[in-house]
Amino acid sequence: MRILLALMLIAGSFSGANAQASYKQAKALLEEASQKMKSYETVQIDFDYAFANNRVDPPITQTKAGQITLSGDDYRLSMPSMKQLRVGNKLYNILPQDKEVQVTTYQPEEDEGLTPSKILNLFDKGYSYKMGGSETVKGEKVRYVILKPNASESIDKVKVGIEAESKQVHSMKQWGTNGTVTTLTVKEVSPNPELPQGFFRFDKSDYPGYYIAD
Repeated sequence: MRILLALMLIAGSFSGANAQASYKQAKALLEEASQKMKSYETVQIDFDYAFANNRVDPPITQTKAGQITLSGDDYRLSMPSMKQLRVGNKLYNILPQDKEVQVTTYQPEEDEGLTPSKILNLFDKGYSYKMGGSETVKGEKVRYVILKPNASESIDKVKVGIEAESKQVHSMKQWGTNGTVTTLTVKEVSPNPELPQGFFRFDKSDYPGYYIAD
């Protein structure tokens, strides 16, 4: 009995040590990737976006290509059905099909999931971390970090892929508690691109005929 108890204690201590090592390694990897992104004054990212939910009938599957340009907290997101611009604490949702611009105040507490700020900060608050293995994708070794939210009713877990050599973000995948799976896969990263003057500014004259709901 004493031998069995001793073995259980040893196994528990190894398990705890391994979990702590995995946490530290995962946190360090996320911080390296985040610092890499933040080292650019401006960065432009071309990506593929996929959304799926197999729990509904009929199942939903959507795929889109997009581009996002970030400069500090400001960003401009462009996708086929919508554009989004953040300037300071203002958020502009631009809907070309409806010829409408929705203007709201950015709320950090509502910033959950695969949002632009997560590309820069990589879920640095409110999550626990562990390593999630690695694989080779198109000749690049990608290491994965699994994140679990400390308190969220909508997010089950998130997996972030980071290229081992470049420390660039490769992919972000989120599982929702309602069965949704959202994936963002980076196709190209362009550091400090040349941008037109006023790129991170909202100008009403750029949207003639639009209803601007502010």
